[in-house]
Amino acid sequence: MRKLWISVVLFLFFGFSAFGQSKYEITLSGLEKTPQVRTPATGIVEVWIESDTLYVSGKFSDLRDYYWAGHIHYGKRGEEGNRLFRLKATEFSEDKRSGSFDPDENKFHLRQAQLEALRNGRLYINIASYRHQQGEIRGQIPPM
Repeated sequence: MRKLWISVVLFLFFGFSAFGQSKYEITLSGLEKTPQVRTPATGIVEVWIESDTLYVSGKFSDLRDYYWAGHIHYGKRGEEGNRLFRLKATEFSEDKRSGSFDPDENKFHLRQAQLEALRNGRLYINIASYRHQQGEIRGQIPPM
């Protein structure tokens, strides 16, 4: 009986911790921008949360011009919103139209209101190029 009880406690502790660290893969494209951007650029990022920290990892490629900036914004699908966090891109291609995001460089402590926005699917990732400084590709973070 004691072993069963210990097993249940360990499952609850580690099981819920693992559940809280689920990773979500997000596709970034010009079709998700408002208004849409015709571009060959694409991106794939993974996001996950540990405690109250959001992590971002991934890559983007084929921007129409060199990388300008990447941000996490507040807003639901189809609407533009305010910038919350600046993403730090690394490992650029020679023409700076492709790059990646290292999770060690892209982790963000979320306040209560930001955690609530994340739970409700009201955050998105936006990557901008020099040619499209308001954003060339975008991907909505699903409710977490």
